[in-house]
Amino acid sequence: MKKKRILIILAVIIILIAIIFIVRSIINANKPKETIDDFSSVKELIEYDGHEYLGMKNSEEEGFEKDIYIKFSKPPINDDGTTNEGLYEVVINHVARKMKGQNFRLIDADKNIVIKIQYNENEEINLYTINDDAKYWEHIKTYYQIDEYEGEKVSSFTITSSLLANIINNNWIYNNINLGNRESTEGDYEIYENGDYKVRKIGQKIYNIVFTKNYQQEIINGISTSTDIETVENILGEPTYKDDNYDIIGYKCEYFYIFLNGKEISIYHPDEYNEEDSKEFGTLVTELNKTGDIDTFFNKLTDLYPDYGYYSSNNNYVDIVYPLRGFSVKMGYPSGNGIVLYSNFQGWITEDLKIEDLIDEKKLPANVYTRLDRNLILEAEAERISNEMYLDSGEEEDGGEL
Repeated sequence: MKKKRILIILAVIIILIAIIFIVRSIINANKPKETIDDFSSVKELIEYDGHEYLGMKNSEEEGFEKDIYIKFSKPPINDDGTTNEGLYEVVINHVARKMKGQNFRLIDADKNIVIKIQYNENEEINLYTINDDAKYWEHIKTYYQIDEYEGEKVSSFTITSSLLANIINNNWIYNNINLGNRESTEGDYEIYENGDYKVRKIGQKIYNIVFTKNYQQEIINGISTSTDIETVENILGEPTYKDDNYDIIGYKCEYFYIFLNGKEISIYHPDEYNEEDSKEFGTLVTELNKTGDIDTFFNKLTDLYPDYGYYSSNNNYVDIVYPLRGFSVKMGYPSGNGIVLYSNFQGWITEDLKIEDLIDEKKLPANVYTRLDRNLILEAEAERISNEMYLDSGEEEDGGEL
């Protein structure tokens, strides 16, 4: 009888332990994962991030301890040119923290991706590459842009504005053109003829002229500032440029860029290019990559090309934009520093590489990035409209307070 009672007590204890274990398992399974230590294994971590874990074994490559096989839930780059960098970086970072101190490779054989992580003696990452490329994400975006690059359509227009014709005939030189009565200034722009149009000049040349809704005359092909976008497209054909954020459409011809939104017509000086200057620019980029001397680079760059559209310097951060030359430069930031080439860039990138070589051979120099899917003049026009909207908003707010 006593033995039976002991057995019953032991059975109850075992049942209670089992219940506690089950309850804890349920609680742990539903408990939010807050740290890497909350995951019991790399498998659990990978699956938590939404990918398929296929297995782990000793690495086949010298210098690495483990090979982890995975099936990523999405490809590195989508059909529209956007990447899934963020999704990849999350799981890479998580696995790297879980494997800390053990050099490993993360492999997706179906997508031909091999990610390598190595640590130093302090268990800090000192090697991170994807397919042996430390700038993998920048490069796949460039390769996509190159594969999709078709050049830009150049249209032909009939110019019906005598003012625009006068600007073109005088090679956009500000002092050679009778612009009429200047009423005021607004930021970088001079306002003319009771607000009919406004002009921004850079150096000795007109950079941009904006015909406002007050301007009633036709400008090109019977089109005025009040012509709706649908009618514009029926007359001029499919736009070369579009920006849905600001409802802009645009075209390029031999003599100018033109952007329309049914309220204004904004016209820009055509791209600037000089072969000798372009070679000098390539030399400057080559010197920058050799020396890393940013100050010297910027001093020589602004001497060579004083016609930048935007320049900002704050502490060690520098931004400079050349819309008419199709490139911008950003330096001093935590990441992404370098020269960005847009679709309207021409000529030499370094002293031995031209934009045509980059497109034909997919060669990308150090500190050079691409936005070949975007024209920098379009970017400048979008920025202009954004600034105007901001100023208009501020004026309205001030008016309300009064």
